[in-house]
Amino acid sequence: MSCAYFARLSESGERMVEILQNKENLDKIEFVARDGEENLGRIAGFLEGEMFVVDELECEEFFTDGLVRAILNLMTLHGIDKARFDLPDKLGKLAQLGFIGKEPVMESIAAFFDKGCGG
Repeated sequence: MSCAYFARLSESGERMVEILQNKENLDKIEFVARDGEENLGRIAGFLEGEMFVVDELECEEFFTDGLVRAILNLMTLHGIDKARFDLPDKLGKLAQLGFIGKEPVMESIAAFFDKGCGG
């Protein structure tokens, strides 16, 4: 695992949860949420033209928002502005969190982030 994407610190300054980009996986773009050595979840996808396709998301519901935001933020940094979620069993949660509407497609990742955390 390489490239700590962001970490949350407790009031005592101890590291609690990290979201790391796995740059060793050359087949997919992947992030993993970890607490020390314990894996708490992962998200992965691939580029299909100008669209980023998220096809793997394994985590407790609590980590869904952070993992999806982390991977989408990386896409915006690389000029990718559309995403599709090929995750039939997760679409309800993704809609509840505001990532998608009736369709599993995010037409503009940048517009989503421009709305802020309520988005």
